[in-house]
Amino acid sequence: MRNFILLFVTALFVGCTSSGVQVTTDDAKSQAIKAVYDGYLANDFTASNELYSDDTAIYINSVESISSEENLASFSSHHDFYNDISMSNGGVDGAYIQTSVYGGDLGTWTHAWFVWKGTGKASGNTYEVPCHVAYQWGDDGKVVQTWFFSDQSNHLKELAAAGVEL
Repeated sequence: MRNFILLFVTALFVGCTSSGVQVTTDDAKSQAIKAVYDGYLANDFTASNELYSDDTAIYINSVESISSEENLASFSSHHDFYNDISMSNGGVDGAYIQTSVYGGDLGTWTHAWFVWKGTGKASGNTYEVPCHVAYQWGDDGKVVQTWFFSDQSNHLKELAAAGVEL
């Protein structure tokens, strides 16, 4: 009987241990991404400069990467072309951000989903664009790659209205 109880208790503890993907929304990595987004909205990229490793690969709707400097310059330029820039998710201000620890070679990723909104300075049009961004974290606690997904057609329209040749 004693062995049966010991076996039952052992099975209970083993069965209650977590396995698979662990998802959090209030962890340090999720908060770091939130700080980057807050900085973007204020056109202050201080938090972004501290987030990326020296050789971060950033992919924006492409399989060809750009540098973090090019990325930050591009996002900073949004403030040259748009007023009233905001982000929301499901009617709530800000992005929905979660960090997933996959284990093994997959590592740790932070994902953000939001609807970007801005009013073009040249056209006066207000645009809303659904976005998804995935950040992979390296062993040094910095982002080693970023994948940004959104429809850029409205942005291209606004740049054309502003007289920017691409």
